[in-house]
Amino acid sequence: MRASPAFLVATLSFASAISAQADESHAHEHDPSHKHAEPEVVVVTADPLGAIDDHFATPSQVLDAKALRLRSMRSIGDTVANEPGISSSDYGTAVGRPVIRGLGGARARVLDNGIGTLDASTVSPDHAVSGEPIFARQVEILRGPATLLYGSGAAGGVVNVVNGRIRDTMPEGGIEGRMYNHYDGATDGWLGAAEIDVALSNNVVVHVDGMKRKAGDADIPGRAEVESEEGEEEHEHEEEHDDDHEDEHDDEEGSRGTLENSDSRTESFNLGASFVGSRGHIGFSVGYIDNNYGLPGGGHGHHEEEEHGHEDEEGEGGGVRLDIEQVRYDIAGALLIEQAHIHQVKVRWGYVDYEHDEIAAGEIGTRFSNEEWEGRVEAQLEPIGHWDFVLGTQFNDRTFAAVGEEAFVAPAESDSQAGFVFGKGDIGPFHVDIGARFETQDAANRVTGESADHNLFSGSVGTIYTLAEGMEVGASFGHAQRAPSIEELFAGGPHFASNTFEIGDARLDDERSNNFDVFWSMSRGRLSANVNFYYKKIDDFIYLASNDRNLDGIADRVEEDFGDTAEIVDEDDALLLVNQSQTDADFWGYEVQAVLRTYEGAMGILDLRLWSDYVEGELDGGEQVPRLPPMRFGANLDFFR
Repeated sequence: MRASPAFLVATLSFASAISAQADESHAHEHDPSHKHAEPEVVVVTADPLGAIDDHFATPSQVLDAKALRLRSMRSIGDTVANEPGISSSDYGTAVGRPVIRGLGGARARVLDNGIGTLDASTVSPDHAVSGEPIFARQVEILRGPATLLYGSGAAGGVVNVVNGRIRDTMPEGGIEGRMYNHYDGATDGWLGAAEIDVALSNNVVVHVDGMKRKAGDADIPGRAEVESEEGEEEHEHEEEHDDDHEDEHDDEEGSRGTLENSDSRTESFNLGASFVGSRGHIGFSVGYIDNNYGLPGGGHGHHEEEEHGHEDEEGEGGGVRLDIEQVRYDIAGALLIEQAHIHQVKVRWGYVDYEHDEIAAGEIGTRFSNEEWEGRVEAQLEPIGHWDFVLGTQFNDRTFAAVGEEAFVAPAESDSQAGFVFGKGDIGPFHVDIGARFETQDAANRVTGESADHNLFSGSVGTIYTLAEGMEVGASFGHAQRAPSIEELFAGGPHFASNTFEIGDARLDDERSNNFDVFWSMSRGRLSANVNFYYKKIDDFIYLASNDRNLDGIADRVEEDFGDTAEIVDEDDALLLVNQSQTDADFWGYEVQAVLRTYEGAMGILDLRLWSDYVEGELDGGEQVPRLPPMRFGANLDFFR
């Protein structure tokens, strides 16, 4: 793997250009004649034109620093799980990946300052996302057509975690710092975190942050495992005996009131530095994450009987643990050009060396590794009439490998290149967004030599109309194409996390979706509200289908050596045989939210938030899309000071 020469040249050019302008007045950082140049209170950084025009004709949400203080910080999935349209694919207290409008995995992209987290979290639901929300300045959620800005893998939506590790401004007073502490009674867990920014000169600022989180097994009512009818009868009989017999039963079936093997510990450390001049900035950061957590219920249930009674490397009994280590490097910069019809250029590049071990009975069963880099360059043009445009390119290169018992995805590599254009303008009373993206993706199985190449086109248009002061309606349409992921193309083995034997297909076509959104929003006085309705039609939707190869009318079950034996077994707890298939699918649903400021005074602010969401998905032929979130209703009382 190697970095693109284009990014190295761009970085050197940025550094020299900013250095040459370091002595100019910061008052000239923005062209005063540039349209919409007034500062905004909240800028959606995932919108490349957000700094000059805060309209965004697609559903979007921003959780600012104040809102984040009231959210769970266990994982990014937990942080956004109570936002309309967003849920979390929890796999124990340490794992949570966002599910957006019923679409998760590779279809819901998690970004770190506009660049992917570049980990292995899309490969399996028990793999944690490496991005940490604890240091986020804001979290941005995009759904609908706007996701084309961030690649075909963002077909469901985007969650962008924005932190300040590469600063684009100098700290006020020369130094800024923050500390976080949290205690969780359910897990007897605690979290400590701190960050500091120090100005070393008028133009150089250094950032340091660190975090440590530790949690024990979660407290729960009753037992974690569902017993069979026979087991229930035995338990009822045992309840008639003395406490000693009950304790003995607890040892065999799992302790009452405890979710065993759900403990976790996480440590991270990050260092960044920036040079901030009058015409832009250039900076870098390097970060390290060590995350070790258990999977409740043994995690990979197929191993549970083999491992019963043993202790893993952390000293806990009978479970599977994941031990993650990651090193990440980032470079980011922006330069005010104001020549050749270019107003500003932004560069972002990230590289990750990721590895995790899956440990059972103190031994490494499987080792996953992911070496990946991603970069993007955006050029914001000078206004063209009433329109603002940004042109951009994006690159990605990935090398993935898995070795061991759960190496159900073959070692593979992929690379992609993309170009996109996004614009905003006003046509009479309508505000209009338009965008287009062309992307190529090449993937190859490094063992068999199988390959898959896809050329992808996406486009979108959206509009907003102001009904009255503080009230808007809008609609958007987008066509998006998504290339199959590495795991969808090249899977071929036992996947114990989902108790399946998965078979991929290198011949899969790209998914093609047409997305419609209609929305209404208002903000008047103490009340704000928004309503979104959406419909998504996906041609060649990729999903895991069960098999019935022996034609007995029952889904096939197999052992982990099915790849060698091709034998179907009659055992309910064996692996379900599934393969990647394609058919057309339809999704539709709504998202509703209202926030009422019930109190604002010397003591602080009290907001009442009511919300609801719903998604329905149907495969061609009437079968429901599996694993969709249920209809939800929620209420929050949020107090701020």
